[in-house]
Amino acid sequence: MVNIGLRERKRRETRQRISDRATRLFERDGFETVTLAQIAEASDVSIKTVTNYFTAKEDLFFDAEPAVLDALVTTIEACDGPAVATEALRPLILDGPLLTDPRRWADVGPEDWEGMRRWSRCERDSPTLTAGRSAILHSWIAPLAEAGDSLAWAGLLVGALLLRHDLFHEGILRREEPEEIERVIRGEVGQALDALGTVDTG
Repeated sequence: MVNIGLRERKRRETRQRISDRATRLFERDGFETVTLAQIAEASDVSIKTVTNYFTAKEDLFFDAEPAVLDALVTTIEACDGPAVATEALRPLILDGPLLTDPRRWADVGPEDWEGMRRWSRCERDSPTLTAGRSAILHSWIAPLAEAGDSLAWAGLLVGALLLRHDLFHEGILRREEPEEIERVIRGEVGQALDALGTVDTG
């Protein structure tokens, strides 16, 4: 039992190291130019090890997205209907800059904001990542619809998430103050959630 625990811990550490090193390379050199061989070398593993953990290079960039979807689905499934779920999702969507990060807006420091800015620039500058973001959000409609028992509601929720993504990235790339980005997201995405909460799913 102890050995299984140790093996799993090492697997997680290796996976995290690969993800972290890939992030630094993407931020420095741009997503399109970084190769799996460079990621493997920076992580001190083989290319095969990288592909064992991440099927494609895009999976390294979008490493956090499965956790975001899981959080959304778990919240929705715990609610009695889409209207209740909309309110339950509101803190997750509005209370911090990153959906899976427990830190609130005021808790994020300047260095972290700069890291988010580099990450946003990397995504904006890559046609592959731009298309990947669209594909990921589109793929969320089915599991969100199943969790909330409404395809229409799930489609509108994904629209609100896309609006949030765009407003955040536009604001951070324009170097707006965090308080201003928060104000815009709370206002515009908050309105979208208000409308979502009135959707008749009967």
